[in-house]
Amino acid sequence: MVTGVRGTGWSLALRLGVAFTSLGGICIVASMLVAFLIADHSSSDSSPSSLAAIGLGSFGVLSVLIGCVVLIGFALAQIWHRTRRPPDGTAGPR
Repeated sequence: MVTGVRGTGWSLALRLGVAFTSLGGICIVASMLVAFLIADHSSSDSSPSSLAAIGLGSFGVLSVLIGCVVLIGFALAQIWHRTRRPPDGTAGPR
């Protein structure tokens, strides 16, 4: 008797959503660390360390937003497929 191998259930969309969201969180934390530890607060906002902190934070927020959109799209697709599936024991649409 041959049984099928089941995967973990992590689709590509779910993995991408989690990856984007976690990358964004890491970038936001790195941005705060750069701003707090490295950036010279007495100088202007155009110093390289301040610009690095701003760039990391912006990339982090954008990445979190993209990850959330992907995860919401994945969840809506799952809901759509579950509502469109006929109950067990009934004939599907012809």
